[in-house]
Amino acid sequence: MSYHSEALKIFSKLQSIKTTLIGGTNFKLGEISLQIEGKDGIGGLIEEWFGHWAQQNGFNVRNPKKEGSSQEFPDYYIWEEPKEYEALLEVKTYDANAGANFDIANFQSYCASVSENPYRLDADYLIFAYKVHNGILSIHEVYLKKIWEITCPSKRWPLKTQTKRDVIYNIRPSSFHSNQGRYLSFNTKEDFIEALFLTEEKYLDKHSDNRATYIKNTNN
Repeated sequence: MSYHSEALKIFSKLQSIKTTLIGGTNFKLGEISLQIEGKDGIGGLIEEWFGHWAQQNGFNVRNPKKEGSSQEFPDYYIWEEPKEYEALLEVKTYDANAGANFDIANFQSYCASVSENPYRLDADYLIFAYKVHNGILSIHEVYLKKIWEITCPSKRWPLKTQTKRDVIYNIRPSSFHSNQGRYLSFNTKEDFIEALFLTEEKYLDKHSDNRATYIKNTNN
């Protein structure tokens, strides 16, 4: 699997120290300080923590949001010296007691984006499974995956999505962490992209312009 070398170094380091990653969330307003026991917002905090941790540990990581970028993808850029190009790194989190239920990407935005920028398929996904008990946050597991390794078909669509009242919102993950789900993750990039555009065509009930754009851009 062609993970970026810097992503592999980051993943290896996190794996070696994951049992020490224990903490929590403290909140202070006025003279009141308390330890937060709820799980709302933990994902964003871990994502932000990761950037500081990576830089303090000497990894080549750049956070575009700190530079004023409003873009949602990617969470971070990574590279290896000598710097020839920047690769894409997404950070995802989920409660290990509940299973992976995070949003991978907005469905229609991803269809359009990957058709124009096929390199988006090569992004690495660094995934933290956490637990919270009595206000104490700990990292249960860390994964490094490609998008086709964390997605799968579903009963309704060729690609598993969050669908409400017949409207597709987000691409949702497979049970990649347990391999006990009804549908297994895709085996290849090609399997995923075919499922993506086939879902779009079934959803819109017409041929996908994004599929045609993707084919054109990958053949250039």
